[in-house]
Amino acid sequence: MVVYNEIVAVTSGAGLLGVAMFLHHLLRGKRVDSEGWAAFFGLTGLLLFVLGVHTTVTWPFGGEGFEYANIAFGQPAAAFGALLLFAAIYLWRNRELFAGEQELVRAAVLSAVKPASIFVGALGLGMAVLAIAFVRFQLGAAPPEEPISGRFGHLPILEALFLGGLWGIVAVGALLFAFALLTDRPQLLRWVVWAFVIGGVVFLLFGAMNFYTHIGMYHNIEYGTNYNW
Repeated sequence: MVVYNEIVAVTSGAGLLGVAMFLHHLLRGKRVDSEGWAAFFGLTGLLLFVLGVHTTVTWPFGGEGFEYANIAFGQPAAAFGALLLFAAIYLWRNRELFAGEQELVRAAVLSAVKPASIFVGALGLGMAVLAIAFVRFQLGAAPPEEPISGRFGHLPILEALFLGGLWGIVAVGALLFAFALLTDRPQLLRWVVWAFVIGGVVFLLFGAMNFYTHIGMYHNIEYGTNYNW
């Protein structure tokens, strides 16, 4: 079974934290280094888009009961990557704008991303439904060969609730982002920042842990060892 959910989770977490930090700077009127942020969004966006598209179009990607990875992991990663690439292009093409007065920068950016917020809201709706699906069908339980999380594999509802909650937090942030921009309520964006910070930190830590647990899982399977932690 080949999956990319380690690097995808880490990159998604970094991307969410980056979006949160960018919004925070924008709302606080802090000067934004558009070239630096363009590079960051371009790097994370390209990685997520390429791996997300490959996961999406390779069926079944994981196999062995992991087919839902195409839908739950690949498609959101590809879409988020596309949005980050859009942000990178916008920031790079409008470098002169960000050198100007910050109140004008804020107004221009919020106006420019309003059309894209429709897609963000649509993705938020999709993430919300995926969160429900994780819990309803108890998806994501680790096999017994996987260290740490495999210790709780006999209780699939635990990881289902964790993944559903994580997808749900990001969904709330995305839906609130769309609502704030489409109804001209930018004051709500501070709650988007919090949602993306929480989701980003958890994605980052979860993805980093998976580097360890998945290597341990493959080691246990290949060599017949029994590393539980």
